[in-house]
Amino acid sequence: MEIQLIKATTSDAEAMRIMQIESFTPHFQHYMDVETSPVNESLEKMIYRISYEKGCYLKIMVDSILAGCVWVHELTPKLYRIGIIYISPEFQCKGVGQKALAIVESLFPEAESWELDCPSDMAINRKCYEKVGYRFTGETRIINDKLTLVSYRKGI
Repeated sequence: MEIQLIKATTSDAEAMRIMQIESFTPHFQHYMDVETSPVNESLEKMIYRISYEKGCYLKIMVDSILAGCVWVHELTPKLYRIGIIYISPEFQCKGVGQKALAIVESLFPEAESWELDCPSDMAINRKCYEKVGYRFTGETRIINDKLTLVSYRKGI
């Protein structure tokens, strides 16, 4: 299985948005996080992220097939954030996310630390992040009575 990350362009936005909706719909149905769910993000927001100067939106390709996407951006000098990562359901639980994160980090050698958030009850996501060196910071953010986000950080 060959994994590559390719910088997205605005012409990729609609296909990426469809994949984002497919990837996050089960979570949305569980958490009902109307205001924060990627399911409800507009095409304009996707295009904004693709065009954002202090970051990049990357397509995760597996054997030349679009398998997911990751948006990374610089928060402060040397501190980068994985703003969103999603893997198409058919490619989940196959190590694609772990490999994609490792590739992303290699693309930004100036980064000294990375951060990301995920739902507190998503054990499989948390395990993925911990396998590649992210550590729970102890910080949480309550979105609603069903969804609490936990923060992770990784030093390089």
